[in-house]
Amino acid sequence: MSNVFILGELNHKIQRAKESLFTGVLAIGTHNEVEWFLYFLVGQIVWANTRTHSKRRWHRQCLKYSPDLSKKAIHDIAHQPENYKVMAQLVMQQKFSREQFSQVVIGCISEILFDIIHQATLELKTSQKLIYKVSSRNGANFPCIGLHREPIWQQVQQDWNDWQQANLTDYNPNLAPKIIRADILRERTSEATFRELEKLADGRLTLRDLAVKTGQPLILLTQSLIPHIRRDLIKLVNVKDLSSTPCTKPRSTPTSFVPSSGNNHSVAKKRAAVTSSIKANPANRHRPCACSQANNDKDKAVVAYVDDNLADSQAMADIFKESDYHYVNISDSLQALTKLLELKPQLIFLDLVMPVVNGYELCAQIRRISALKDVPVIIMTNNNSIPDRVRAKVVGSNGFLGKPIKPKRVLKVVLKHLQTEPVTSTSPAQFHRLSPSSI
Repeated sequence: MSNVFILGELNHKIQRAKESLFTGVLAIGTHNEVEWFLYFLVGQIVWANTRTHSKRRWHRQCLKYSPDLSKKAIHDIAHQPENYKVMAQLVMQQKFSREQFSQVVIGCISEILFDIIHQATLELKTSQKLIYKVSSRNGANFPCIGLHREPIWQQVQQDWNDWQQANLTDYNPNLAPKIIRADILRERTSEATFRELEKLADGRLTLRDLAVKTGQPLILLTQSLIPHIRRDLIKLVNVKDLSSTPCTKPRSTPTSFVPSSGNNHSVAKKRAAVTSSIKANPANRHRPCACSQANNDKDKAVVAYVDDNLADSQAMADIFKESDYHYVNISDSLQALTKLLELKPQLIFLDLVMPVVNGYELCAQIRRISALKDVPVIIMTNNNSIPDRVRAKVVGSNGFLGKPIKPKRVLKVVLKHLQTEPVTSTSPAQFHRLSPSSI
């Protein structure tokens, strides 16, 4: 078995998942032991995990991509048993940008993919093959924050080729350099170089940790240590993960997320991610528009539209104007779940592209709330592609409506899901039933 075969086999699995729009977990192992987990959402890798250095990895990536966070905040996140969900909650609360979150997650995924290739390459001598096990998941119960469609796998393959060309195949970036013959090392280097090596090569930080700490490319840093390693002056040693002593759990810690422990994939059994967010806050409780028809609106079917775009929200309001439906626009996706629970709508329209929480994520959260799980949800977007339609179906939506907003299209959807009697015409005239209000 060659290294080319290893890359080809893993590439085949990843490409097959992409082409089949797979949602679930791909477990990978050697020696009949599962070691790595790749999480897919509609064919895209959205998370990866392994039992090795899970806290170090988070800590390292947070230091690299979120320097605006305090050291204590990074420490607290890294030490949480479910650090993905802690970071995701910060994103939902707009305390951490989606771009930084994506960078941190992509960094973690990239390291794990690299480690899979590296470990499998080292196993060549024993003729061991990677073992793959696929487990499908329900997209509605698979709450990942979507990533930008970055070519993660392609970049990892390039990183591995660069590692090989630098003749570093036998060196594991998860090991820590440690000086073992300080007297000889001092004789063979300048005093300044020795002092610098003494600070770095103390056996506590891995090569990856040191690359982030010093701001040097991993390959260049490793190459600078190779001469001393080959002379047995510095040795690469195993290092434990960061202390597992749990820190005080943040008040805002969410209650559901993609599993962080390698042997636990039962996402559906976890508590809903929105437990805390659906508790109504009296200070922010929804107040319907004050008008003469307020009392009559109580008897009308409620149609809610979640979208921060004022033009599209007004277009929807115009469609429902003077109809028999009570139309409500929700402009804040963060408050959407709370307001939907208060409104108890009979039909929900969701815009796909919104800041912080997109339509896919919100739809998946709605499907995990018993009071809303059976309410028809229609996702609306300009991205009218087959993968987008499939993903909308995976997260539990009942339909997919392209933009720009057209009255006849919206009417057809409403009549399909709310009309109790047979309808022979779908003209806009049938749509005059409502008094719009806005949140």
